[in-house]
Amino acid sequence: MRRAFLLVLVLGVLILVAACGSPRPSPEAGQNLAVVKGCSACHSVDDTTKIAPPWRGLYGTQIELNDGSLVTVDDAYLIESIKEPNAKIVKGFTKGAMPAISLSEEEINSLIAYIKSVGQ
Repeated sequence: MRRAFLLVLVLGVLILVAACGSPRPSPEAGQNLAVVKGCSACHSVDDTTKIAPPWRGLYGTQIELNDGSLVTVDDAYLIESIKEPNAKIVKGFTKGAMPAISLSEEEINSLIAYIKSVGQ
């Protein structure tokens, strides 16, 4: 009887852990990160241009890079730009202006969720 109880208890805990999974990216967490990590000092969320491209309406658009090529601003582009800020430079902006910042996958996903939300 005691073994059966322990087995049910362990299975219940495993099901609960599996159901919870990893936290969903949240725009609110991304907004907080943008402030804490300094992103908002260079990227605006309105139509003003600072020393980096504004985030308002950015997601899903095509942008021109300094080399003349076009790229769609999607998750893959944003992930690359966060992890390797000098890989692709938007036309009119300076290489080296954005520092490399160490962020977890969860933080990157939350930051992307925030960037998506300011375009709506």
